[in-house]
Amino acid sequence: MDLMTDCEQIVMKSVWDAGKDVSLQEIMKDLETRFHKVWKRQTISTFLLHLIEKGYLRSYRQGRVFYYVPLVKEEDYKNEQTKMFLDFWFEGSPSDMIASLSDQKELSQEEVEKIKELAARLD
Repeated sequence: MDLMTDCEQIVMKSVWDAGKDVSLQEIMKDLETRFHKVWKRQTISTFLLHLIEKGYLRSYRQGRVFYYVPLVKEEDYKNEQTKMFLDFWFEGSPSDMIASLSDQKELSQEEVEKIKELAARLD
């Protein structure tokens, strides 16, 4: 499956978050409201077409309206992207990634506890 561009990811996130079959008009409204993207109808249609061609979406027509349905689950996509990121930047080491994150941002006590819980599950 081909990777999504940044713009395609934003459009796909809108489709995933809809939680239902979603029309172009609904996507346009969501992109403007949540992501502050004021793209033309044709631009979004092009992104949707690319997502269909890449196997992330399918569409169907009901009357005069086209609806879009995800073929890939958001969780599956996030897991694949996380694995690729981890492999590329941290040579597959989650601990190196966590160390990098903690160097960039001080972790809250709650975040530290969550990390400890995750580590305990692995033992």
